[in-house]
Amino acid sequence: MTGVCIGIDLGGTFIKFALLDEGMSVRGKFQSPTPAEAGPDGVVEAMISGAKKLLDREGLSGGEVVGVGIGSPGPLDLDAGVVIGIPNIPGFVNIPLRRLVSEGLGAPAVLENDANAAALGEYLCGSGEGTSVMVMLTLGTGIGSGIVIDGRLVRGAHGIGAEVGHTIVEPEGEPCPCGQRGCLERYTSASALGRYARRLIEQDRRDSSLADVLRSKGNLDAADVNEARKAGDDLAAEVWDRAVGYLAVGCVNLARLLDPDLIVFGGGMAKAGGDLMEPLTEQFKRLHWSIAEPKTTLALASLGNDAGLIGAAGAAWKQFGSGESR
Repeated sequence: MTGVCIGIDLGGTFIKFALLDEGMSVRGKFQSPTPAEAGPDGVVEAMISGAKKLLDREGLSGGEVVGVGIGSPGPLDLDAGVVIGIPNIPGFVNIPLRRLVSEGLGAPAVLENDANAAALGEYLCGSGEGTSVMVMLTLGTGIGSGIVIDGRLVRGAHGIGAEVGHTIVEPEGEPCPCGQRGCLERYTSASALGRYARRLIEQDRRDSSLADVLRSKGNLDAADVNEARKAGDDLAAEVWDRAVGYLAVGCVNLARLLDPDLIVFGGGMAKAGGDLMEPLTEQFKRLHWSIAEPKTTLALASLGNDAGLIGAAGAAWKQFGSGESR
């Protein structure tokens, strides 16, 4: 089958568009601001018009579109193709996004969770190429996650599986907005590092160069903690090591449950590169069982901010293509 699939990545700030051919090569891409102030109708129209603009720019017609993949934050009703709500877009509640985009572009569409789309993108075209079982963790404000096994996303029996960020690593630990306590993302997301460092400085009155950063910025993030750590700040090193330790626990648990070929990391904290991966790999090996050598590899994502976009288009190929695409 010839043609392209359109990938649309809906975010609170930008809408991203890409065309993906059957060989999983990107034909073209661009992004435009999300007109959140225009309400749901304006956002949907921007998605449709942006996709048409990209097709026109690449000299393609609507008849060459095999399908459309939409990556969206949620919560979502994937079976119905409905966005239940997006916090960053006022009024975007119970929107039948799959149907509206499909009708607007005259092509079948599939709706996918943005974290799952990012995982599928890395599996198809990024660090996960050639793997059988891959897990992606996106270390940002929270921890987004996706699991791909033999080319299929794992969603669970009720569509709410693969939430690695809400596995419990500290029973009766820190409260999480999800209603549980001790979730992984409360200890090792990019925002968790800044939150913990701030607590040590403000509540425990600990000395740190981060106190000056906090006064200047009003908050702290993972990049601040890592820079202070590299400059020799003891508190920053403690915060970083704590987060890496909990993340290693999560990775070992994934290794025991799924035996993945690869666990790949994206998001803000992953921008630390070797500063994250070297101690994480060391801790992972230390905590791993001793009856066999670790076979799961830990690696950084390679597609950056395009992972979700490419994965959305890849999901469309998988659903509407010839079935030959990986």
